[in-house]
Amino acid sequence: MGLFDNVGTLLDLFVDNDQAAEKETLAKRADVSKSDFGKVAAVGLPAILQALQRNSADEKGLASLEAALTKHQDVNTYSSVNQVAEQVDPEDGDKILGHVFNDKGSIIDRIARSVGMSPAAVKRVLVLLAPVVLKYLADRKNDKKLDTAGLQKETQAAAKNATKSLENDGRKKGLLGDLLGGLMGNNGGNHSAKDSDDGILDDILKKFL
Repeated sequence: MGLFDNVGTLLDLFVDNDQAAEKETLAKRADVSKSDFGKVAAVGLPAILQALQRNSADEKGLASLEAALTKHQDVNTYSSVNQVAEQVDPEDGDKILGHVFNDKGSIIDRIARSVGMSPAAVKRVLVLLAPVVLKYLADRKNDKKLDTAGLQKETQAAAKNATKSLENDGRKKGLLGDLLGGLMGNNGGNHSAKDSDDGILDDILKKFL
């Protein structure tokens, strides 16, 4: 049985459940309220998962993801997800963000403007969430004994579920387009700020899902 089996999705744990000890632990470590932590997690988790999916779309990127998960496959040494939250390394998280986002500063600034928080506070949340995401995927890989193709599908499913959850929240729908538009720009696209418009959200999603 995997460590994350009983927590549902990462959004269930860090966005929807204000009573989760893991959410409170990470919020305290990031020096933000649980409410503000949830705001950042609601958009940051889909962004990280989408970036991981994008980066694992080719053989080189998938090999890089597998190598990263190997470094985080110590999930079976933890007694709970809260223990992961207590011990996750923010320096590791900063490196992960730098790897998955070609321009992490831009993504952090977009989130900060949208949720009304400082970029520094947003970054403190994201550097704690990023290693948890990799440990979550490592747990799934180990528990389900996933091969390379299975890992790719698991990453895609996690990204799709997180994005759908955000897309269904009308308050954050425009932000989703803005963030994914930024990810596309990092991937060689030529997209302006109008990518955040709700009217073209579906076109943005089709390029990722």
